[in-house]
Amino acid sequence: MAALQVTAEEAGAITDATVNYLAARGLFEVLGARDVQTIIGAERQRQLMGACGDDGSGCSADLSKLVAARFVLSGQLARVGNAYQLTLQLIDTEKSQPVGRSSKLAGTLEAIRELIPYAASEATGSPLPPPPSRALPITLIGAGGATLLAGGVVGLLALAREGQLNDELCPNGPEQSGRCAGVNLRPREFYVAQEQALTMQKILSVSLMAAGAVLLGLGIVFMPPDDARTRVSARLLFTGNGLALTGGFW
Repeated sequence: MAALQVTAEEAGAITDATVNYLAARGLFEVLGARDVQTIIGAERQRQLMGACGDDGSGCSADLSKLVAARFVLSGQLARVGNAYQLTLQLIDTEKSQPVGRSSKLAGTLEAIRELIPYAASEATGSPLPPPPSRALPITLIGAGGATLLAGGVVGLLALAREGQLNDELCPNGPEQSGRCAGVNLRPREFYVAQEQALTMQKILSVSLMAAGAVLLGLGIVFMPPDDARTRVSARLLFTGNGLALTGGFW
C-alpha cells in the first residue's frame, strides 16, 4: 500500500489489516506482499538446497503458479489535512483495467481501521460485513426510556399528593392576612412527615429522569451507523463557565 504523508509503519499496518480481513472472509485466496516475500524466500532456500532439480525449473514453475493472480488489490493511505484517506482499487490483470474502487475518509487511523471491511468489500464487489450488534444501545435506550417514564410518574404522584395536602390545609386559599383556615386538620407531626416524604419523592423523580436521559444519550451515541459513511461523535468538555457538549458528524 502506497503511503502519502504517512509513515511506512502506518501504511503497513493498514495493509496487514486489509489482508487479514479479506483472508478471514474466506471469499478469496489472498496473498499479501509479505506472503509473496515469504514464498520467494522459501523457494530460494529450496534452490540453494538443490531441491528444485538440476536446472531449477521445478521451483520456478511452482513459484509462478503461487504468485500468478488475475486480480490485484492496490491501495493508498494518505493524510489529508487532519484526516486520513484510504483508497483501494481492484485491478483485473488479464484485461488490464480496474474493476472496483473504494475511498474512505476518517479523522483518526483507528477510525480508518474500522472502515477497512467496508472499503475492502466495496472495492472487491463482495458482500458487506454483517452489521454490528445493536443489543447494547437498544438495551440502553429501553432502560433509559423506562427510567425516564418512572421518574415522571413518581414526580406526578408527588405533585398530586402535595395538591391534596394543600387543599386540606388551605381549602379556600389564603386569607388577606396570609393565613389559611384548614378543616379536619391532623396532628402537625403528620404534615411534617408528609413534607419530608414529598421532598424525597421529588428528589427521586429528578434523579430517575436524569438517569433515564443519560441512558438514552448513551444508547444514541453507541448506536452503530447504518453504513460506514454516517457517524456521530460526542464529547463532554469542562469549560470555565461549566460544561459543554461538542461533537460532529462524518
